[in-house]
Amino acid sequence: MNIEQILAILGAIGISGIIPAIVAYFISSRKKKTDAKQELKEKRYKSILLLCYAFINYEKEHTRLIINRPNITSKEALYNELEAEWVNMSLYASDEVIKKMKELLKSKNQSSFNALIITMRKDLYGLKSKLNPDIFEM
Repeated sequence: MNIEQILAILGAIGISGIIPAIVAYFISSRKKKTDAKQELKEKRYKSILLLCYAFINYEKEHTRLIINRPNITSKEALYNELEAEWVNMSLYASDEVIKKMKELLKSKNQSSFNALIITMRKDLYGLKSKLNPDIFEM
């Protein structure tokens, strides 16, 4: 073997080692972003669902709400908080979740809340749920 062949072999080994490392780096970077986005959505959706539940069941839940969120002292303040959450979700929520949240803000009823729950489940976990919104009726 001459020097050119040895250099060619070493070059091939070096390049073949670098390419998988670069690909692994980009895959890892993308996974971190995806995981962070998923974690944010889960936290925000849980918070929004609890606020929506308190709004729909305000007479029953207002004391607990005031204890946990002392800045929300009325149903109107809670509604304003939900509107702010709707605006914020434009950054991370799916189109369908944004639409269902808007429906809830307009109708202010249990059935639109139930539909929002199912839509959030689908958005978070990609569930092919067969649940109907009325399953969440008490």
